[in-house]
Amino acid sequence: MLTTPLSLALIQLWIVDPALPWSNPVWQSLTHTPGVPWAYDYGRGLTLVAEWTVDKARAVEAFMNNCRMVEDPAEHYAVKWKDNDHEGRSAWNAWVNASWVKWNINKLVDCFLEESNCMPHVVMARMKCRITDDFPTMEAAQVKHIVSIKLADALFGDDAYTDGSFIVPSIMTFVTTVLGKVIKRQVDSIHEEAQELEEQWLAMTAVNSKLTLVSIHAYLKKLESLGTLIAIFKDQRITENLNARREQVNAILAAAESMASRQRILPHTSNYKRSHSGDDVSEPDKKKLCHEASASFLKYGNF
Repeated sequence: MLTTPLSLALIQLWIVDPALPWSNPVWQSLTHTPGVPWAYDYGRGLTLVAEWTVDKARAVEAFMNNCRMVEDPAEHYAVKWKDNDHEGRSAWNAWVNASWVKWNINKLVDCFLEESNCMPHVVMARMKCRITDDFPTMEAAQVKHIVSIKLADALFGDDAYTDGSFIVPSIMTFVTTVLGKVIKRQVDSIHEEAQELEEQWLAMTAVNSKLTLVSIHAYLKKLESLGTLIAIFKDQRITENLNARREQVNAILAAAESMASRQRILPHTSNYKRSHSGDDVSEPDKKKLCHEASASFLKYGNF
């Protein structure tokens, strides 16, 4: 899912209508930004963005004006080399990226998606997608239709509408970008969680890795959390793989707890290496545990 950077989306919105978004009272209230961010008072050495000097604000102003004058603002925005707008471009991107988190707009979108039953995993399950599939277009998923009006109203109030319930085109483009970014973040988080679990498993079972009861319990907790999410998708292959992994980890955990219990009561001459506080699992014991747990289960693939 390709999305426009938020810092560029704000530029494009401003180019279409210089009053948007910075002169809109609803946006000002949400962002605590009472005017164009690059405003400054040269004589008094004051800037609207506290972390910018007057020279920095002027550089951002020049960058914004150049974006407005060029034929393709997106192309000028995306310049990678150090042109005359490098300072202003860098300052603008850094400020938007840092400020976006503080504005809590992503949380606002999350709330609208949830109350509209349009969270990405719910949409994908409803459209019978697999967890590994790409997210469908927002039009196909009907997310844009259901959520965009709510988001436009929350961000811009009455200024969002042309007439009645119709959204200003430039604002619709902007809120669609915001929706796309949030949905992509949520979809990516599902894939990343599965990937992190697989990497953690490989690390836990690698030669000379430190396997403990605490680490097994922690891994199992993450596995259960992912299982709750995956269950929504009704993806049989992924569910079977997850269940196989859950059974294997439970078997390892049971064997490790039994082994730790025996180590606490067996004399020092036991064939098992005594673990520190009964928690660490030695390398020979770890191999034994993994072998025993694997013996009864089919080999599973990555999630």
